[in-house]
Amino acid sequence: MRYIKIEDAKPGMRLAYNIYDADGHTLICSGSVLSEFYIKRLSDHGFDGVYITDELSKDIHIDPIITPELRAEGLITVRESDIDGCKSVAKKIVEQILDRGILTLDLTDLRSFDGYTYAHSVNVAVIACVIGFGLNLENEELEQLVMAGLLHDLGKLVIPREILNKSSRLTNEEYDIMKTHSSLSYEIIRERWDIPANVKTAVLYHHENIDGSGYPDGMDGEQTSLFTKILHTADVYDALVSKRPYKKPYSPYEACEYLMGGGGIMFDPKIVEALMLCVPFYPKGTEVSLSDGRSAIIVENAGTRNLRPLLRMLDGTTLDLQEHDNFNVTILHESNETVLDPVTGEADRKKMLMPVRRYRIMIIDSMLIHLQSMRGFLHNMYDLQLFTSVDQAFMYLKRNTEPDLIILELNMPRINGFEAAEKLRGITGDSVPILFEIDTNDKSVIARCRKEGAAGYIVRPYKPIFVKAEIRRILTGRSVAE
Repeated sequence: MRYIKIEDAKPGMRLAYNIYDADGHTLICSGSVLSEFYIKRLSDHGFDGVYITDELSKDIHIDPIITPELRAEGLITVRESDIDGCKSVAKKIVEQILDRGILTLDLTDLRSFDGYTYAHSVNVAVIACVIGFGLNLENEELEQLVMAGLLHDLGKLVIPREILNKSSRLTNEEYDIMKTHSSLSYEIIRERWDIPANVKTAVLYHHENIDGSGYPDGMDGEQTSLFTKILHTADVYDALVSKRPYKKPYSPYEACEYLMGGGGIMFDPKIVEALMLCVPFYPKGTEVSLSDGRSAIIVENAGTRNLRPLLRMLDGTTLDLQEHDNFNVTILHESNETVLDPVTGEADRKKMLMPVRRYRIMIIDSMLIHLQSMRGFLHNMYDLQLFTSVDQAFMYLKRNTEPDLIILELNMPRINGFEAAEKLRGITGDSVPILFEIDTNDKSVIARCRKEGAAGYIVRPYKPIFVKAEIRRILTGRSVAE
């Protein structure tokens, strides 16, 4: 079999692999002969390509990493938000993958726009399992990891379809709605006592980046779990190689380049390495364009052949790129692939790698233990200036650039926090927001904070997650639920 773009499909070609609709039902069976009606129907449904079989490719066999029946079962359980069903499917996915032993993500996923959310969840579950297998996780851990993959986007099922499938850039308001999906997914499973805590955590935080620039809580790599890092990498990889109404799919090679470029910034490099061991840069059955102007089909790509595969030319002859005489021939890209302008592509890559803005926060607290606590969970996300007295802070402000936020203890010795805030504003004006630390939830104290124009308050003993959420809200105008 070989994979062809839908625009290259011709009447009379014979399907080599089933085509499924958004509900996991068979749309066109393997072995069916394509007609103009079938081709138009597939194109209208948003399918990017199909697998066909012919004389040129009849001996190329590509086995799915899980059976089509299990994939369909997974689609249905996700679509129906069937959590018990997802637990059962997770166990079956792990069993099938372990039974195969040799793991490779060779088969290009065939799905429509409408079925993206369900198929994406199944794909992420499978990819996460393969990564976990490569990291030598135990069977029980693999089942939990796969369960997290199936459940991670349940919240998207309540996001308006016009936002999910919008063909143009989302507005800020629409993007804010989209970003609530991880929290919504978490809320759906939060009260389920039979779902392990590490599954729930991975679902909630699967959009957190290693450098702390993700959401919902801006947690960095030291604060996120292994499951969270695996799920994040699997989620982004599948999103990259998927066709969506607003973008063309990346090739596996381009997606791997993206993940490697984001190693240590967005992704854990060890997780990316584990994924790359099972991702063929050019999947079997894929037609590619060569540097000498010819086209060929990938026949074998395992191991060292990942970069220099065995090819079948369109005239039926074989070309082995590992042979010395063929070292001058290279693969340029998949045939009929839209090749991005290299200048634009590099600009996009640099934008992705651009460090996140580091906000500057001044913290004034008379207790050194409080300052050390704050430093412990904020130093990876922000540039901090820590002071035990208001006088120290005054002297610093007179000589240095103003911070983006001041966190001020209300009950400072020798000077009331409200008086200190007034003096600080004498230097900074109203341009720097002030967040008060208070010792009680007393309504009169909170009302006084508001009257004095405070940007917010945190009550001691505080929890890091609440402190970070309040800081994020003040600095970016975004709530923790985003």
